[in-house]
Amino acid sequence: MKRTVTLLSLTSGLLLFVLLVFPVQAVTALRIAPAPTPTTKACHICDEGLPQPIVHAILFWMDGCPHCHEVLDHVLPPLQEKYGAQLEITLVEVIDMEDVNRLYDIAATYGFSRDQVGVPFLIIGDRALAGSQQIPEELPGLIEYHLAQGGVERPSISALNEFLGQATPVPVPAPAISGTVVRAALFTTLDCRDCQLEVGAALGPVREKFGEQFEVRTVDIATAEDVEYFYQVAESYGIPRQEADLPLIIVGEHVLIGEQMAVELPNLVDSYLAKGGVDWPSIPDQQGIVMPPDSNTPASATAHSNGFTLAIVIMVLMAAALLYSLVALWRGAAFSLPAWADWLVPVLIVIGVGVAGYLAYVETQAVEAVCGPVGDCNTVQQSRYAKLFDILPVGVLGLLGYLGLIAAWLVRRFLPKLEMPAAISFWGMAFFAVVFSLYLTYLEPFVIKAVCIWCLTSAVIVTLLLLLGTPPAVLQFATSDEDE
Repeated sequence: MKRTVTLLSLTSGLLLFVLLVFPVQAVTALRIAPAPTPTTKACHICDEGLPQPIVHAILFWMDGCPHCHEVLDHVLPPLQEKYGAQLEITLVEVIDMEDVNRLYDIAATYGFSRDQVGVPFLIIGDRALAGSQQIPEELPGLIEYHLAQGGVERPSISALNEFLGQATPVPVPAPAISGTVVRAALFTTLDCRDCQLEVGAALGPVREKFGEQFEVRTVDIATAEDVEYFYQVAESYGIPRQEADLPLIIVGEHVLIGEQMAVELPNLVDSYLAKGGVDWPSIPDQQGIVMPPDSNTPASATAHSNGFTLAIVIMVLMAAALLYSLVALWRGAAFSLPAWADWLVPVLIVIGVGVAGYLAYVETQAVEAVCGPVGDCNTVQQSRYAKLFDILPVGVLGLLGYLGLIAAWLVRRFLPKLEMPAAISFWGMAFFAVVFSLYLTYLEPFVIKAVCIWCLTSAVIVTLLLLLGTPPAVLQFATSDEDE
């Protein structure tokens, strides 16, 4: 009877946990913008003669920004098709540093600090959304909400009015010379907001002026190995490590870094065009092979496994461990383990504390993680899912969980009077840790599109701890039933 009651309690707790954690982003979107019941019509006021509500939004973007083009090409078209004339989105291109400073001022009115501002940046009503993850997640709900409220006008902000009212002259393109093209290699970090702003400020005017006569190959510096490779390339062009920085562009034999790009790149391209153009710089990849001109992937892509298959295998094993532990607890029988196996628990927890502590350090200090040959840890750690409810770093949460597990194990081993609650508490914490790790592991290959080997290691550790903690919990439940 006690086992049944305890299982029901644990099941209820699991359901509450799932509701609170799994749909974190969906709950946030619904809280901000409750969506009405979907209809098959784009029109939300169907009575003839009544004016239809219109939702106005503003999207700031930059040419050459992959996240911007993701929103422009894949997020906005379906929404525009669905709502038609009821959705008006004004596109504002951020071209130069003056535009960047205006965007900073506008974002500040919505509570964004400078280090939080990046493109794409969308304003709708009294809300601002940033990035190619937040915009598709929250924009549909906000559109529905404002339509249900009768529409929303464009916000009235002085800096915004200056932005929209400015007349940007279209530069006269340089006379096209057949076969004359300047090709450049750009080293940057696609997830770096400051890099995006500097690259946009530099490349926007050049592309407008020279069009197809200017081509850029982007090399994404995303991992520690990429950084080392970047330093080697910079040194081959006479730039010492202490002076090399991102973004950096190579045109012919010239190297421009950071804000220098916006100042000197137009004249440099003009000069090379006058000389008959220039081909791609001879830049080898990490195996010494010159990369193809259309490369727009991380520099380490050829050397790294993405780890997706490994993540999926670990997910299957975690799901099997969860099912086994529940069945064992329900049946009152588990596979027997040798006595020494219980001492694996503190060993695994110590390893887990090391892993979680390192992730907590990376997440709280904003430093780059050492990833190894599998996956891309830094992409995962820089994603919005690295924080629970956008507040608590997952690494810190894991560290607290491991400390709770070791406390429960010590109580079970050395305080016999508390053995039963300690064993059940250990099993419960391990069970929920595996559920949460399963959720995070699912996000990596299917949502974030990157895998963190540190996270996978922690997922394996908590799964092993659950398997080791199941027999003691089953034993305590069986003893309780016999006492009855």
